Parts: sequence; structure tokens; C-alpha cells
Amino acid sequence: MGEDYNPEKEDVYLMYYDVNNLYGWAMAQYLPYGGFEWDDAKDYLTLPEDSEYGYILEADLEYPESLHDSHKDLPLCPEHACPPGSKQRKLLTTLKAKHKYIIHYRSLQQAHKLGIRVTKVHRALKFKQGPWLKSYIDLNTEKRKIGKNDFEKQQYKLCNNAIIGKTMENVRKRIDVKLVSSWDGCYGAEAQISKPNFHSRAIFDENLVAIQLSKTVVTIDKPVYVGFSILDISKTQLYRFHYDFMRDRFKSNCKVLYTDTVSLVYEIRSQNVYEVMKDKDNINEFDTFDYEKDNPFGMPLLQENS
Repeated sequence: MGEDYNPEKEDVYLMYYDVNNLYGWAMAQYLPYGGFEWDDAKDYLTLPEDSEYGYILEADLEYPESLHDSHKDLPLCPEHACPPGSKQRKLLTTLKAKHKYIIHYRSLQQAHKLGIRVTKVHRALKFKQGPWLKSYIDLNTEKRKIGKNDFEKQQYKLCNNAIIGKTMENVRKRIDVKLVSSWDGCYGAEAQISKPNFHSRAIFDENLVAIQLSKTVVTIDKPVYVGFSILDISKTQLYRFHYDFMRDRFKSNCKVLYTDTVSLVYEIRSQNVYEVMKDKDNINEFDTFDYEKDNPFGMPLLQENS
């Protein structure tokens, strides 16, 4: 333990938890596919996950002060905003009220269950939904499990992850790049940088320049409603693990030190975290397949990593 170890002090554990196949799981859920119409959405808080229709809502949300202490580690309903002292928009989790916040009905149901108040629904987009991606996602997940090498495993992982990227692609950011080797002429550098849609240039040498031009016509043809739903539904799994499992088991003895969209780093005090993980009521929350068979924690090897 080292000379500085003091057995009289309480035990403190630093634990890193990563949600397995989070986006794969979210893509296998009920997702929008058509039938879009505006609706009053009176049943948005009671609608089942596997309903034949769903909602994306624009709502005002209030974060009660009574929740601030217990939610400050991982506030619900993140949003893009500029933090103090910055001009760059970032994804922020805050305890502030939200105005005209766009949210999937499953995320809103979870937030409401955890204490968020819906003060007003401005509008709701109703859609037909179903698990139309599930068979494809499950096929790639199984192929990844039985992959014989890292290349095969990464290939099937990419087959799933590429879906997310294409459903959220911002086609407005596409550009045309012209490689030119002369200054004069209708296709030369002078003509290209004189265009109203000139964006930028990169000079490689005196005989080669790359001219970047913004698109003059953009076709909005990506199903961003699917990508939005995948991301919003995926958040519910991370929040479920934190609020329904970690906070329930460790109470105020667990503190979030770091998070990204798929993982959490905790500081856990007082309790032996490995004993809690091994408990028969808790072990199914974890993938322990990569532990050594004779690991010092006595952790059983369950659930092959997906």
C-alpha cells in the first residue's frame, strides 16, 4: 500500500464505467420513420416506449431548487450554450430552467420522473415509430462478438456507428474543393476566389492551391429526426445508471468526477465498491468478462463484451 497509506481513513475508490454498446442499444429502440404531424400530445407522459407513435416536443422546463444538491453531479437535459467567458458553444449540463427545449418524449418522461417540472409545451411533433433498425444493429453486434480479429470487430462496430453519423450529417457544412495550378483563366485561382461563395484557400506551393467554395444549393435529405432520437434515447440509459443504480446503491457517497456521452468516472467513499458490484442484485449491471479469472476482487466473469 505504500508508506503514506493510513488504514484509519475511509476507503475511497475511483471507478470508470463505460456503457457497453450504448448507441447500438439506442438504435435498436423504437425510432421515427414517418407520419409526421403537429399534435397537442396530451399523453406524452404516459405513452409506452413501444407505442406505435411517439413525440418530439418543444417545452419549457423548470429545475426545482430542491433537486440542485442531489442533481449537481449530473444535471438532466443538457443543452448547447456558451459557457461564461467563452464564445464557443459547448454541450453543457446545468441546473438552469430551459426555454423551448427540444426533447424526445422518452427523455422527457425520465426527466419528469426524476423531478423536472414541465411548465409549458409549446408544440409537439407526432410520428410513427418502430424498431426498424433493430435487426441490422443486432446482426452487426453478433458479428462483432464472434469476430476473429480486431479488424473484423472494428468493421462491424463501424457499420453501426456510421448510421448515427449519416442521420445527423449537417449538409450545410459541405464544401466544394477546387485544385488549381494557375492564376488566370475562368478556372484559375483569381476566378475562384472572386466567387461570392468563396470560403477559404490552402496554398501548397507556388503552382498548387486548394480553393474551398461553400455550396450554393443544399439538399436537406438526411433524417436528422432519427439521429436526434438516437442521441436523446441514449442519454436515458446513462441517466438511468446514475440515478436509478449508483445513487440508489451509494447515496451521497458517490460523486461524478467526469463524464462524456458514454461513460462516467466516480469517486466512491465508505463502501467497498467491488462487494457492491458482486452482489446478486447488482452484478447484471456490469460486464466483467475482461477481468482475470483469479482477479483480487473475486469478481465473477459475466456478459461477454459487446
